Amino acid sequence: MANIIPVVIGGALGALLRYFVSTFAVKHFGTSFPYGTLIVNTIGSFLMVFFMILFFEKLNASDSWRLFFAVGFLGALTTFSSFSYETIMLFEKGNITKGILNIILNNVFSISAGVLGFIVARYFIYKL
Repeated sequence: MANIIPVVIGGALGALLRYFVSTFAVKHFGTSFPYGTLIVNTIGSFLMVFFMILFFEKLNASDSWRLFFAVGFLGALTTFSSFSYETIMLFEKGNITKGILNIILNNVFSISAGVLGFIVARYFIYKL
């Protein structure tokens, strides 16, 4: 039961951040492309790699922190299911170019952000 609490708290915070990022994206970029999902997936990829390496390789963080951050916070922040749905809807509406662009950008940005998170975490590990 104690493991549920960090997941619930992290999930609530991640869901709130996702809501605010998505709302910001719609307000500033419109609804013609799923920018909010692209942003949260990119940020989440960076944070996942960065903190998993830094927290667990260098700082030996507890399982409660892993559950809070990786399962709860990032699980609620990032979303593969929304990415899938939005891509399918773009295709269904005849926006083939935007659908393909969504697939490419989510993969390239997320993996690139993960690599950047890896590089930054390793830098901090060697500097600490």
